[in-house]
Amino acid sequence: MFKGAHVILCVSCCLLAGCAADVVSSTFKSLTSFQSSRVWLNKVSFYVADDVNDSSPVTVHILIPYKEEVYAELLKLSAEDYFAKATQIKADNTGYLDVFEWDLIRSQRLDDVPIRTSRYSGAGVIVFASYTSPGAHRLTIGEEENVTIKLNNSDFSIEATNK
Repeated sequence: MFKGAHVILCVSCCLLAGCAADVVSSTFKSLTSFQSSRVWLNKVSFYVADDVNDSSPVTVHILIPYKEEVYAELLKLSAEDYFAKATQIKADNTGYLDVFEWDLIRSQRLDDVPIRTSRYSGAGVIVFASYTSPGAHRLTIGEEENVTIKLNNSDFSIEATNK
């Protein structure tokens, strides 16, 4: 009911303002197919252990795909597989995937790094970290706005932060 009232109001305003039919159609389609966002990520902090990755740098990628099928495919990958294919994944999903990248070294600390997404609603948030130790080294972020990624010796963790 409430959504319907917004559609009628927007279409009426467009018609009264003399908008072209294609603008009215586009507005209608956008409003009727609106999905609530599952991505609220706003800021990320990084805490890197002194002995991270046996004292080797760690590359971290935060991915926000805007298609469900891309999100599902990324969830199947380990970090090792993702980093081997990262260039092609980004090329294949131009406009449908935000990738935020950092190369972090031992004892490094980054606080409140802003995340600026290209769209309002994403399918989810996936974090990959390039450790030399065995393991998936892939985690997801739920609906948290602010998180801290803790890079430990052989793996990482993500904690929600209240800021």
